[in-house]
Amino acid sequence: NPINGSKEFVADLLSKEVPFCVITNECRYTKAKLQEKLRHILEVEVPLGQIYTAANAVSDFFARAVANGWKGNVFVIGEDGVKEGVSEALAASPGCRMITNSSVGEAVHCDFVCVGTIFTGGPNDSWTGAEQASTYLKRGAKLVYSNPDFYEVTQDGSYKFGCPMPVVNLLMQTTGCTSYNLGKPNPFMLRQAHDHLVHAVLSSLSQTERSFGQGHVDLTDVLFVGDSINTDVRIALENNIDVALVLSGTTTLEALKLSALQPNYVFDDVKALHDALSRGDLSRGGRNNFQ
Repeated sequence: NPINGSKEFVADLLSKEVPFCVITNECRYTKAKLQEKLRHILEVEVPLGQIYTAANAVSDFFARAVANGWKGNVFVIGEDGVKEGVSEALAASPGCRMITNSSVGEAVHCDFVCVGTIFTGGPNDSWTGAEQASTYLKRGAKLVYSNPDFYEVTQDGSYKFGCPMPVVNLLMQTTGCTSYNLGKPNPFMLRQAHDHLVHAVLSSLSQTERSFGQGHVDLTDVLFVGDSINTDVRIALENNIDVALVLSGTTTLEALKLSALQPNYVFDDVKALHDALSRGDLSRGGRNNFQ
């Protein structure tokens, strides 16, 4: 079920042609599949160019490495989204290959281990992948992961432990390796999402019209909306972007009061945010007195 007010909020942005981008640490789905899920939930179609996932950040990370001349293999633990992202990035170089637990087969060298979120109980939910990853890491592979989440909470309040961090922490402790997060709050993800949004906005214009555009989004005009202190609020504040926190997700008011990361605005849910925006209550650098 959609978060209260989210359907109306996104529909309003689309109808008024307000540029926006859905930035998510979700990496299990391909972007097309996530667009389909959003269409089913929100009953509107978010353009593909305005969706940027942690799987896209992983893909752009390896695409940049390949463009800079790197060649090698990547061992991936994850679902279709992150696998598609890595595969597309490596396709630009015949000297690169993606390895998964089901395709290890012969002994191969891997330069990177990439850990994404998996569906618990699914075909990729196996500790054998982590065991194979530890072998590559002990041989010198570098460890990257799609997001810094430890678990997710489902709509009925139950917990799912398919997120990267339990596996990442275990691999670091057993092999002594370091690791690098590619999802929020990494500013790399924000910059890449910005570039994708600019491309999506300008793609409908002629070359002449594009020449009059600035080619970037002024971050002082941006309001970042999210439900997590440690990813959404943090990435916004560290990049000097106004941020609104909604309490309909992972953050409680009690946790917010104890955090050094304080957003500009706090709302119970997206509907309350949308109502405030419609009334003209939000402004650059503004704040509300949420109790």
